[in-house]
Amino acid sequence: MNLDDLALQIENIRKRVAILQSKSEEQKVQQDIELVAAVFGEVYLALEELQLANENLQQQNKELHNVQQALIVEHQRYQELFEELPDAYLVTDIQGIIQEANSAASTLLNVSKSLLVGKFLENFALEKELIAFHLKLTHLRDRQIPEWKTQEWEVNLRPHEKTPIIVALKVAAVRNQQGELVGLRWLLRDVSESKRTEAKLQWAEEAMRQALAKERQLSELKSRLLTTTSHEFRTPLAAIHSSAELLEYYRHRWSEERQNTHLRRIQKSVMHMTQLLDDVLMLSQDEMSKLGFNPRPLNLAEFCQHLLKQLKQCDGSQHAIAFSYESQNTQANFDAQLLRQILNNLFSNSLKYSPIGSTINFSVSTTSDRAIFEIQDFGIGIPAADIEHIFEPFHRASNTDNIPGLGLGLSIVKKAVDLHGGEITVKSAIDVGSTFKVIVPFSSNIQGSYAEIGEAGEVGEAGEAGEEKTA
Repeated sequence: MNLDDLALQIENIRKRVAILQSKSEEQKVQQDIELVAAVFGEVYLALEELQLANENLQQQNKELHNVQQALIVEHQRYQELFEELPDAYLVTDIQGIIQEANSAASTLLNVSKSLLVGKFLENFALEKELIAFHLKLTHLRDRQIPEWKTQEWEVNLRPHEKTPIIVALKVAAVRNQQGELVGLRWLLRDVSESKRTEAKLQWAEEAMRQALAKERQLSELKSRLLTTTSHEFRTPLAAIHSSAELLEYYRHRWSEERQNTHLRRIQKSVMHMTQLLDDVLMLSQDEMSKLGFNPRPLNLAEFCQHLLKQLKQCDGSQHAIAFSYESQNTQANFDAQLLRQILNNLFSNSLKYSPIGSTINFSVSTTSDRAIFEIQDFGIGIPAADIEHIFEPFHRASNTDNIPGLGLGLSIVKKAVDLHGGEITVKSAIDVGSTFKVIVPFSSNIQGSYAEIGEAGEVGEAGEAGEEKTA
């Protein structure tokens, strides 16, 4: 029984008592006695009904109190769970205005809970993502599909006075009994660290793939190197063996000039093999990242003169070499070993691919901070299709099939030029010739004093002299 029912019952009793009272004024004594008895009966019945109504109300009040206590307990449990969630948890209205926030949300956004309430959640989005976030929220609010429950996406948020973070959002709909959207529940999780870890793992996987690819490439390179060098060594070794055998059996019959011809043939083959070995050694050092750069003071004019002497001796005067040197600065810092590799390989190609009797032009000039080397030949030239690939290991131009070679020389030249911080260009035309231009900056990285360099230079000159004598 509710309060309205009780009020109605009391009103009915009041009416009944009023009727009995009006009748009592019209009756006689005997009738009055009967009327009073009837009144007392009605009053008794009314009191009984009131008692029952009171008991019902007390029971209902007790049940209502229990329900209220249960709601308070449930609310407390909800608040405890709400606060103890490890992830940030927010409740907003359909406009995205924060109405509730737990401690994790306060920590994540670096704003106290009291200050979070009443703020737009989208205000924490990065400026570049603000419009997209607003459109997403509008889409959630305006969707007329009642069955949508949750939505998930990632967004970059900027906590108060902190660096931006990547947050995974999970949004759930809050609906009333009519199914109308009345609010949004937001679960926010900082995934910045996991994203960084994922990026590191991807980087590690990529690095491993590259390492495996490099390992495969190195294995293929070794295989090709072994095959190619074994083939390339056969020709000079056969020439050495043949000349040595002829000298052994017929030198007492031959003139000195004919003997010298075979000796020069042996020397030329030895120089060719030495160059092959130098190229292979340099390539292997580069592949193992052991190729160093050690610039020291070098007399460029003397260096070039000595190099030309070796080249002419190796060539056997089959070609003319026109040398020009224009420089006021003869002393500069270079890595002599790398510079020798650069010029030796360029000259080797010019001599190899030029007809006997032709001229090779070699010019050296310097500016205040760099040296410029230019080697021009009038040989077979390089096809246009091969120009972009000539500095790749083992690449040989399509018009060199009948000329022996490893295809390593120009790749070694490029690596040596790069180590110097220089640049190399080439101009070429079929059956006209090729011109290679190398620009090498002077290095300021002097390793050792000039006295030490002088001593090393003396040893180097002796070593070079020894090389020349051996050749």
